[in-house]
Amino acid sequence: MSVGKGRIIGLTLLILLVMLSPVMAQGYSMIEDDVEVRFNYPSEIKMGTCITISFWMKAKNNLTDLSVRLTLTYHANSYTQVIYDKIIVSETSVTEGWTTSKSINVCIPREVAPEPHLQADLETSYKVNGSSKVLEHDWYMSIVRSETYEELEEELEEARSKINSLKDEIDDLKAELDEKEKALESLQEEYNSLLACYQQLQSKYDQLEKSYKDLTSQYRELDRRYDDLRDKHQQTLLDLERLRAKYDLLSRDYGKLDENYRNLLKDYENTLADLKTYRSMYQDLKARYGDLESRYHDALAEGASLRQRVADLESRYGDLSRTYQSLLGENILAKNVIFAQAAAVAAGVGIYILVSRRFLRRAGGKPEGANSNSNEENSKRVQKILSGRRVTIPRDIAEMLGLREGDKVEISLGNGRMIIKPAREEASSEEKIIKETESEN
Repeated sequence: MSVGKGRIIGLTLLILLVMLSPVMAQGYSMIEDDVEVRFNYPSEIKMGTCITISFWMKAKNNLTDLSVRLTLTYHANSYTQVIYDKIIVSETSVTEGWTTSKSINVCIPREVAPEPHLQADLETSYKVNGSSKVLEHDWYMSIVRSETYEELEEELEEARSKINSLKDEIDDLKAELDEKEKALESLQEEYNSLLACYQQLQSKYDQLEKSYKDLTSQYRELDRRYDDLRDKHQQTLLDLERLRAKYDLLSRDYGKLDENYRNLLKDYENTLADLKTYRSMYQDLKARYGDLESRYHDALAEGASLRQRVADLESRYGDLSRTYQSLLGENILAKNVIFAQAAAVAAGVGIYILVSRRFLRRAGGKPEGANSNSNEENSKRVQKILSGRRVTIPRDIAEMLGLREGDKVEISLGNGRMIIKPAREEASSEEKIIKETESEN
C-alpha cells in the first residue's frame, strides 16, 4: 500500500512540474524611430484580482497630435471581453526627449474559464514633420490562472513534506522488515535443526506417523487461530485509531464546556454581588422612608401646637384691645402706654407666626434632638475634600437643617470629630419682647 502511494505521489509531482513551467517575460517594449514605449506587468494573474500596469513613453522627435490608446481583452476559450479601453496619452505637441509615465489598474473577472489569457492592443498615432503616422501593436500579455505560480510552489512544498513523511514511514517499514527477516533466519536455523533431527528419526517415522498426523492437525488449528488473532489485532488497531479521534474530539468539547462554565460562574458571581447591593439599597431606602414618615407625623403635631399658641396670642390681643377701649377716657399717658402694649403684642404675634413657620420649614416639623441618633446614623455621608479644603454639604442634609446658599455655619472640634452646625443669630428685639411677655404671664 505504501509503495502504491509513493507511485501516485511521484506522478502528481511530475504533473505539477509540467504545470509550473516558466511563462512569458514580465514586460513589453516598443522601439520605433520616433517613439519608445515600455510596459511592465506580471506575467501571470490570478482570477478575480486586480493588477497595476506601469507605462512609460519617450519621444525621439518633435511630435504633434500625439495619441496613445490601450485596449486589454480577456480571452477565455470561446468568448472575449474588453476589460480596459482608454486613451492613456493625448498631447497636442511634444518635443524631442519628452517622457511620460502612468500606472494603470485593471481587474480580472472572477468566472472560471478554460485557458484564459490577457491580450493587449496598442494604437499610437502622431504627426512628425506634418506627416501622420499610425502604429499598431498587439501581443500576448499575461496568462490568467485560478492558482498562481507561488501558490503552486506552496502546494509542491506541501507535497514534498508529505513525501518526506512517507519516506519516514517507509524507513520504519524497512526496519520492521529487517526484524522479520532476522526472525525468519532464526526460524530457518530452527528448521535446519529440526530437519537434521527428522533425518535421524526417519527410521522411527512409521511408529510416529500417527502422532505426526495428530500434530499436523493441531498445527493447522493453531495456524487458523493465529490468522484469526491477526485479523482481530488489525481490527483492534482500527478501533484504537477511532477511539483516539473520538478522545481528541471529546477533549476539545471539554475545553469549550469548561470555558463556558467559568464564564457562567463569573456571571453568577457578578449577579449575586448586584443582588446584595440592591438588597442593601432597599433596606436603606426602607429605613429612610420610615424616618421621613415619623418626621411627617411629628411635624403635624408641632403644627397643631403652634396653631394653638397663635390662638392664645390672638385671645390676648383681643383682651388688650378691649382694655384699650375701656381706658380711652383716661389720661393721654395711660392711653399711650396701653396702645404701645397692644402694638407690641400684635407685632409679637406676627413675628412669632413667621418664626414658627420658618422653624417648621428648617426643622422639617420635628423637634431638635428627637431621634438625633437615628438621623445622625441615616445622614452619614462620605464626601471628598476639594481644592482649597472645601467640602460639599449633601442636599438632603441641607434641606433638613434649613440651610441655603449664603447661610453661615459654625465649625467646631470635639472628641476627635469636626462638627458643622448652623450658626444661630441672636434674637431680635421683637423676639425678646415676646419672650419677656411669656415669662411675665
